[in-house]
Amino acid sequence: MEKNNRWKAVVYVLLGAASYGVLSTVVKLAYAGGFTAAEVTGSQVLLGCAAMWLLSAPYWNRIREISVISMLKMIGSGVFTGLTGIFYYQSLQHLDASFAVLLLFQFTWMGMALEWLLHGKRPGRPQAAGAVVVWVGTLLASGLLEGRLAGKVGWLGIALGLISAVCYTLFIYFSGKVAVEVPPSLRSAWMLAGAALVVSIVYPPHFLWNGALLHGLWGWAVVLGLFGMVLPPYLFAKGAPKLNTGLTAILGSVELPVVLICSSLLLQESSDAAQWIGVALILGGIVISEWYSRLEGKLGSLTS
Repeated sequence: MEKNNRWKAVVYVLLGAASYGVLSTVVKLAYAGGFTAAEVTGSQVLLGCAAMWLLSAPYWNRIREISVISMLKMIGSGVFTGLTGIFYYQSLQHLDASFAVLLLFQFTWMGMALEWLLHGKRPGRPQAAGAVVVWVGTLLASGLLEGRLAGKVGWLGIALGLISAVCYTLFIYFSGKVAVEVPPSLRSAWMLAGAALVVSIVYPPHFLWNGALLHGLWGWAVVLGLFGMVLPPYLFAKGAPKLNTGLTAILGSVELPVVLICSSLLLQESSDAAQWIGVALILGGIVISEWYSRLEGKLGSLTS
């Protein structure tokens, strides 16, 4: 039973990361439609927060059981969800999507470093090997090695992308540590309340009264809210507590192939063999890390 639960947790995290992979393509389409980063980010978060609170309605009667400290922790951890969106969407204003994703993907080693720093857990050889393979694959998939990014990289965009990676790492970490006894949908609702709070402070919701919603913003908000605010926090809340932060970060790298597929289908962006070799390496890194981690666990139980 525990084995099945572990694999379910892996699937949940993979689906959550894949949902994030849809976002960059949809955001670029929304920008092309004339909407600003403030309108796109703000409408996404507020609509996603409202939707998650409605979905968590069956558990509202358990709110009284949650301590004020736990509520504050969930809201605080949700702040990192909002900050990830703010910094990542801003980086897309200054960088090509492929390079912005490369910077965001630094969470694959940041997650391991965070767990090592806070808990003294050095990454095992399988996780370290998987992270290296994922990193090499990400370089290939980004087009950086082929020089396609020459003249398109600015320091502001790089800084924004790396900050988004730090925020994403913290989101993944707290998803598996904060108030794990609270039902996932209710926990996600509190986390999105934190995200909505910080986004509303950075981007006051002028779109609510300036007519942008009636001019089509609501449609983008629905799609972005679903794939960026509702599904990922809920799926991470169900899967991350059963996995360590390092493995969760590596599994999250499935976001990149989803980005490439969506941009190819919806934006007609071309991709070459090197990019898809990179995608194959990323998926290979995920398999290597998970398979060897399970093997080491079995060997450890036999020798104990």
